[in-house]
Amino acid sequence: AYARSYAERVDSAARTIARVVEQTDDNPLQHARAQEIALLMKERSAFLLQPLNLARRGDFSGAVAVIASGRGRELMDAISVRAQGFLDEERALQSTRQDAAVQRLESGKRLAILGAIAVALVVVGSFALLVRAIRRPLATMMRAMTALGSGEQDARIDTAMGSREFARLAVGYNAMADRLRGAVADQGTSERQLQIVNTELEQNTKSLRERGEVIELLGGMAHRMQAARTDDELAQIIRVFVPQVLPDIPGALYAHNNSRNCLVPVASWGGITVPIEGFAPERCWALRRGQSHSVEDPSREIVCGHVAENEVYHCEPLLAGGEVIGVLYLQGRIGAENRFRMNVLTENIASALVNHRLQRSLREQTIRDPLTSLFNRRYMEETLKLEIARSLRAGSPLSLVMCDIDHFKRFNDEFGHDAGDSVLQMVAAEMRSRFRDGDVICRFGGEEFTIIAPGRNRATISMLAA
Repeated sequence: AYARSYAERVDSAARTIARVVEQTDDNPLQHARAQEIALLMKERSAFLLQPLNLARRGDFSGAVAVIASGRGRELMDAISVRAQGFLDEERALQSTRQDAAVQRLESGKRLAILGAIAVALVVVGSFALLVRAIRRPLATMMRAMTALGSGEQDARIDTAMGSREFARLAVGYNAMADRLRGAVADQGTSERQLQIVNTELEQNTKSLRERGEVIELLGGMAHRMQAARTDDELAQIIRVFVPQVLPDIPGALYAHNNSRNCLVPVASWGGITVPIEGFAPERCWALRRGQSHSVEDPSREIVCGHVAENEVYHCEPLLAGGEVIGVLYLQGRIGAENRFRMNVLTENIASALVNHRLQRSLREQTIRDPLTSLFNRRYMEETLKLEIARSLRAGSPLSLVMCDIDHFKRFNDEFGHDAGDSVLQMVAAEMRSRFRDGDVICRFGGEEFTIIAPGRNRATISMLAA
């Protein structure tokens, strides 16, 4: 989704700058500058695709390295500088054209007035007898010329002047006025087109800059999420970075708990509170449909069961390989630009949750005994060192219990290994029921078990172990 949105933005920017290049074909300097801006924008777009492609292939360190290189900001600065130079030159050209048009207008006015005066002198000197007949067409011409000099571009002279010479003069004047109006109209059209192109270019530049900043922010977030080792660390990263990616949009992140088959809250932001018990997957329409579910008018849409009535919200499912990973819940309406950010954000969060789940599973496999689900000997040795050091510092009691199952070998030989495994599992379950969650129950090896009980003295532990 992000790639399609990004490609549309890039294509829009490319078409815009292509029009700029085409429209500046009559100006070699500006044409060259427009081509240079187009090449920089193309290079900037290609550079922004690099971290996304690396991230999709799983090379997050490479993506972060590309972002951290600063090349993207250098390209953006280069585009901004050249775009500003291009605009400054266009404004200068516009001012020059306007001055030239004003000069032509003033020159035409002066010529028209001089011509009228010359005609009047010739008529007065040569045709004194026709003064009365000439006075009216001459006054008409003067009024038209004065109106044109005052800015009335539609001022024209009627060609039916009663004289062939005046008629030809009126035709010439009207043709001159038409050309002047055409020149002014062309100038206005060019100015409007330049303003439109300038606005589009500024909008596209701003959009690309903002998206570049979001990608850099998401790169830092993804790097930290991949390095998180505990649920609390992951929740802290979510609470810090998501409000920066989606400002002024409160929400919460839920992760799917396979053992309980429910969505449990991982983190929330924006001042909202969510129930710690979570909710079942079937209560969310986004998870049912496997796609986004937005409610902008609760009276005209189905509202999820985990959301309050009359609430405007958006649920985005987090899926990986067809498996439910979690759901991103956001309050309020999600605009077009925020949808782009949300799509990239959900991809990063889903990948991080899968990685976090795999890391936790691998860690459980390294510290747990697969048969009894108790901690193994390696974990017991590491924990015992830490608890002894903690007990010495705090001066608190620490108890250690070692026990085994009587006659286990004979039982195992007589009834078989499957029956022996069942006995080990039953003993492990009994130990877990007798001791606290803070006590560390380990399978030392074979039928031998070890319990580390911080804070318990000999009398208390003897009663439990009896």
